[in-house]
Amino acid sequence: MNEGMVIVQGGGNGLLENGREATVNAIMKVVERAQKNNVRVAVTSLFRRPVCNEEYERLHKKVNRNLHEKILVMKAESIRKREVGSSFLDMDDLIQAACFLRDGVYLWQEGKTKLSQRFISWIRATHLLMEGRMD
Repeated sequence: MNEGMVIVQGGGNGLLENGREATVNAIMKVVERAQKNNVRVAVTSLFRRPVCNEEYERLHKKVNRNLHEKILVMKAESIRKREVGSSFLDMDDLIQAACFLRDGVYLWQEGKTKLSQRFISWIRATHLLMEGRMD
C-alpha cells in the first residue's frame, strides 16, 4: 500500500458534551486506523477557545495532555521499529485569542494562515523523513 499523510484536528466542538475520555478515544481510533493503513498522522491539540468557560479550558488541557502522551508512546514504538510514526502538533502557543472570529470558535484569516503554515511544515518534514528512509 502507498504511504500517505493525514492531519487530525478536531474534538473541541463536542468536548463539553462528550468529555475527555470519549474525545481522546475517538481521536486515537482515527490515528490507529490510519497507521494500520501505513498513513503518517499528525494530531493537533484542541484549540483554546476565547469565549469558553473554565470547564472547557480544564478539559482542553487534559485532552491535549492525554493525546500528547499517547502519541509519544506510539512515536517511541515507531522509532524502535525505524518507522516515521505519528506526531502531536501543539497549537496552544500558535493559535491565540486574536486568531478567532468574534464567535470564539472559528478562525479568521490570520489563524487559518498560521494553522496552514504549521501543517505545511509538518508535511515537509515528514516527507523528508519518508524519503530518507526509502534511500
